[in-house]
Amino acid sequence: MATSTPISPRLALKLNRPTLESLFHIDYDWWKQQEREARVYLQSHLCSEHQEQLADLKEIEQVDSVNPETAEVQCMDLVQHTLRTHCALHEGYLTHHTALVDAVFRVFLANGNQPLTPYDLSEEIGRPGQERTILRTLSGRRIYKGLRPVSE
Repeated sequence: MATSTPISPRLALKLNRPTLESLFHIDYDWWKQQEREARVYLQSHLCSEHQEQLADLKEIEQVDSVNPETAEVQCMDLVQHTLRTHCALHEGYLTHHTALVDAVFRVFLANGNQPLTPYDLSEEIGRPGQERTILRTLSGRRIYKGLRPVSE
């Protein structure tokens, strides 16, 4: 009977290391596990008009959001809905001066957290050719703002 040799943790990490074709997203469970408040960080990405309007919002308020392609109605947090339907459409939402991690996070906020590859992200943030930098940043030991590969 053949016995299997356990794989070392270092080899397992190399075998599962994300690639340029790997999909990434915001892992909101990471925020809960780290006991951090994602909502506060989300509000920091609102435009100045909505930061003022929603500053006193104490509870999570839900709104109905209609997908324009599928007509599917889903319940969504007001802050996320405002980011997607208003703030992300402003010219200054993403600039070349926006920090890399913030820019990637904003892309996921704007697209409803639909998973993207580093190639897609480099195009979306207006930094073509930076896909390897994005991959290194998002797949390193440190997790930035819950930006992680999609679990299989």
